[in-house]
Amino acid sequence: MINNKISDYVNRAQLAINDWQCSGEIYYLEQAKAELAEAVLLADELAKKKPTFLQYSAETQGRFTSSFLYDTSEEALEGIRPDLNVGDLVIVYQQEESQWQPYIDMDDLIEKFISQADDEAGEAAEAWCDFISGNALAQARKELDEQLNDVLEAWLRKHKIDAGWYDRAGVEGTYRFCGDKFIRVGKAGDDAALVSKVP
Repeated sequence: MINNKISDYVNRAQLAINDWQCSGEIYYLEQAKAELAEAVLLADELAKKKPTFLQYSAETQGRFTSSFLYDTSEEALEGIRPDLNVGDLVIVYQQEESQWQPYIDMDDLIEKFISQADDEAGEAAEAWCDFISGNALAQARKELDEQLNDVLEAWLRKHKIDAGWYDRAGVEGTYRFCGDKFIRVGKAGDDAALVSKVP
């Protein structure tokens, strides 16, 4: 899963690289480097934030998806068993609690400010719009971005507002339902591994 804010930093770095390719100004490379450094710091911070707690879900290929999360892959297979036909392939997915949280995108916010100024004053606001979005305030905008998002994060924490959903973290395995048991299928030598039996 890619955090939206990390993605935003990476997108801004890509835009700065594009600007450098057009202008050749080193400032844009420095800006891209700073954006990528922020993305790396945030990714490290999120990785340390809380341990991954995996759950499992199962689905047949294109026909039926279990709407439940289970503590083990075996429980996920047993949960989907009543809906299976002999020979069905079942994929068991690892699920992890989403780390997503809303954030304030400064680029969007500045665009809204520019739109408000234009609505208010039209051409008379042009110099103000150029200044607030220009290179001279790049560092100040970054500072405001951090401060506003720190306030938002503290507010979310105070009110215990979490995403509350699970994201797919990977595939645990693929199994063929043989009527009384599940057989793991995959690379050669794996296909005879018995996973569960009806008691």
